[in-house]
This record gives sequence, structure tokens and C-alpha cells, in this order.
Amino acid sequence: MIARETLKRWLKFLVALAVSVVFSVLFLLSIDLGKAASALADANYLYVVPALGLFAISLVIRSLRWQYFYGPERGLDWRVLLSPLLIGYAGNNLLPLRAGELLRAQILAERRGVPRMVTFGTLMMERLFDGFILAAFLVWGLLLAGTGGAYLGAGLLLAALALVGFAAGTLLAHNPRLPARLVSRPLPFVPDRLRDEVASLSESFLGGFTVLTSFSRFGLAASTSAAAWGLELLMYWVISRAFSLDASFITIAFAGSAANVAMSIPSAQGGVGPFQVLALQALLQFGVARSAAAAYAVALHIFLVGPVSLVGLFLLWHSTAPAAAPAAAAPVLAPTSVEPTE
Repeated sequence: MIARETLKRWLKFLVALAVSVVFSVLFLLSIDLGKAASALADANYLYVVPALGLFAISLVIRSLRWQYFYGPERGLDWRVLLSPLLIGYAGNNLLPLRAGELLRAQILAERRGVPRMVTFGTLMMERLFDGFILAAFLVWGLLLAGTGGAYLGAGLLLAALALVGFAAGTLLAHNPRLPARLVSRPLPFVPDRLRDEVASLSESFLGGFTVLTSFSRFGLAASTSAAAWGLELLMYWVISRAFSLDASFITIAFAGSAANVAMSIPSAQGGVGPFQVLALQALLQFGVARSAAAAYAVALHIFLVGPVSLVGLFLLWHSTAPAAAPAAAAPVLAPTSVEPTE
């Protein structure tokens, strides 16, 4: 069994690596490397300082949104959640198969006693809100630009999938025992112990969906999602000034949204390959020069991945250093409601 699971993990990693290699080759073959290198060398990197400031604020707002996902009953402040958030993002950038999300769940389980499945439920909510906001930016940019095509179809499809996810999630959030009732029915070749375990884990997982049961918290989560993405896309636009791109904020927001959607494609660490290809192709749709667009796509990805990875690694090291041990052993704040065991 262990050998089979190890083989599956290796196959997933190799597939993701192959996807990144294919996209990276396509990216390199579609550009003039000499001109792209010149564009990188000639860029005014002073713009990076305010851009990273905007990115930092957007990350703080994301940790505030995560607080809304958990709800007040767990007593998790955004300042408590910011460190696991950054460590998780660093893990997603540096480890295969978005393993940073496992780190986020593990850290909160060890430090705050939050069941891992509840955290995975909040991460599902994060995906839904992010998907809908990115789809909105995609469609908004295309409609204002008066163009469409495959990108418009992709944006509308992503928005539709997010709405279906919200509808299904709301149903389950209001009926957290529904999966347990379904699996409790006698099924052939399924032992009772397995049914009980699935029922317990599903109810714990749906504990991360409670944001869908509160209109006020849903509104706060939606507004913080829009604010976080708005600031991040504004960061993209500021960095575009470093490369003197002849592109409006709408164009950059569209390209940034397309590139982030590409991050959902199974690929190697940090989404290398798909991010560059989608960002480049999106900018070309609006007539941006190919070499400048390629240099911008490479630089933007570096500034998105590099700083947050370094900060996340530092926080991980600091939290596991011997001097940090007493702080890590702080009393666990018990939730007010009884959670099912995992």
C-alpha cells in the first residue's frame, strides 16, 4: 500500500514537471531571447519597491479573509493566520503538488488545535472566491476591450463553475450531516468502519464552509477577496511601468488574471511555464510588443514567487528554531463547538 501511494505521488510529480517543461519550451520558442534579455536589463526596477508594498498589503487582506472563513468561534485573528498563510504560499512555490496547503493545515493543527479537515474546507472556500474574482476580472477586461474569443469563454466557464460550487457548498454548509447520512446507507463491500470514518471526515471538512451560512461573513469574505486581488493586480500594473508596457490597468488585470488561472493547471513548483505562456498570450491579444511582454511575464513571476517564498521560509525556520519552542507551546484555544474527530 505504501509503495503504491509513493508511486502515485511520483507519477503526479512527473506529470506536473512534464507540463511545466512543455509550457516552458513553448514560451522560449515563441520569443526572441536576445530582445527579451535586453528588455529585462533595461527595465526600471525602482517600480518594484511600491509594487511589493501593494503585494504585502494584499497578503494581509488575504489573512483577514481567512479569518472570516473560520468564523469568530475559533478565535483565530488575522495576525495569527498571516504566518501560516505565508509559509503555505512558500510551500506551494517551492514544493510539488501545492504541498504548501498541507503545511497550512498542519501548522494550525499543531499550534491552534484546528482539525486539518476544517482547514482544508476553508482552502476550498479560498479557491471558490478566488476563482470567481479572477473570472470577473477576465470577463470585465475583455468586455471593456471589446474582444472575446476563447478567453471570454474560459472566463464565463470559470464564473459558472464558481457559482455552481457556491450553490453546492451552501447546500452542504447548511446540511453538514448530509454526507454522513448518505454514506450511512448499507453499501456492498464497504465496511462500517470506513463509512464512519468518511462521515466524520466529511463533517469536519464542511466545518470550513461556515462562511456560506452567514450573510455578513460572506459579504466580508467577498469584499476582502476583491480588495486583495485588486491590490495584487495593481501591483502587476506598477511592475508593467518598469518595462514601459503600452498597456492600461484593464489590460494588465486581464493578463494577470489569465496567468493566475493558469496556476491551477497541474505543473511544477510555482506554476513555472503555464504562468509565462498565458501572461504572454494575453498581452499579445492587446497588441503589447512580444519581447517586452515576455520579459514582463518572467519578471512578474519572479517578484510574485521570490519575496513571499523567502519570507515564508524565514517564518518556518523561526517557528521551528529552539528559541521559538516556548511560543509554539502556547495554550490552545478550544473551539466553542464540538468538532468531529478526523
